[in-house]
Amino acid sequence: MYHEMYEFSFWFEILEDLVLTALLLFTIVSFFLYFVEIQIILSYRKTTFRGPFYRLMFVGIIVDMISAINMFTGQVIPAKRWFEPFLLRHQSLLGAIFLTVTYGARCIQGATATILSFCRVCAVCFPIFYHKLGQPNYIYTMQFLQVSGAFVALALLGPDTYEYIMEDNGLYAVGSDDADAEWFYNFVAIMEVLFVVAIVANNMVTYTMFKVKFSKKKTISTISPSKYQESQEKQKRENGLDKMTFIVCLVEIIYFAFIVYSLQINQSMNKRVFYFLYNILCVIYSTFSAWMLLFVSKPINAQFHQRFSSLTSRRSTRSMSISVQGSRDANK
Repeated sequence: MYHEMYEFSFWFEILEDLVLTALLLFTIVSFFLYFVEIQIILSYRKTTFRGPFYRLMFVGIIVDMISAINMFTGQVIPAKRWFEPFLLRHQSLLGAIFLTVTYGARCIQGATATILSFCRVCAVCFPIFYHKLGQPNYIYTMQFLQVSGAFVALALLGPDTYEYIMEDNGLYAVGSDDADAEWFYNFVAIMEVLFVVAIVANNMVTYTMFKVKFSKKKTISTISPSKYQESQEKQKRENGLDKMTFIVCLVEIIYFAFIVYSLQINQSMNKRVFYFLYNILCVIYSTFSAWMLLFVSKPINAQFHQRFSSLTSRRSTRSMSISVQGSRDANK
């Protein structure tokens, strides 16, 4: 087994453990939000959340959760050398699962951000076509494009041979540099560039056209109060979707910048340092959607308030009934 050591300070060891603990706790809380949001989206999938945005986000949420679990089980545990005999005995299988899921999830996440930005362009520039995107054949086509990268990753990375190398007293999964696998890594790099270019272009077009349309609406003659209220509500919903799409795309660009720096500009970056930074970014990428939906999506936010208000109300009613019953028993 290849073995390389690099001296890390005592403070880095403490910082690494504290950060990993914080990331784990933050992921657990975010998963709780995800579970509630998934339940909400499924409950109202034929009404409030029938549009393409939430259908695509639903798939994105599932992939984000898988990506976070894969990071902790496939990278953190081997790096800490927990269950080392088991890891070494099944290193090829476990390495294949970790790297295939890592790259497959990245393909889906990048495609999700790109397709969402495309949907926002259609909503602002081509509203008639945007309404068609909610039809089943369009939805299924977009979802197929959204997840197709994962199947390519499985086909090309799955059959490769993997092993763990020992570096800085931790185990890290690496492939055999098979020709198919190398081709796929180059393919992913090209797709990342195309995704980011498309995301930036789509967001620029969306922002510009939205401003133009909004300024035009101000010059239109007055309309009835009911129509004005309806227009305002629609604009608020569109603003919320635009904000969420922008946040998704911004995080995608930040992730892309880190990958370019660590794998292209600074190729000599130590593996432990790389994964220390990567794990932080991976957790942020895999959990930010939970908080974004909670704070930016008005339908999700309203459902959260409704559910927890009813839960609090039931608890207070139960407590009151128990106290009343206790008073009656005391007076007997």
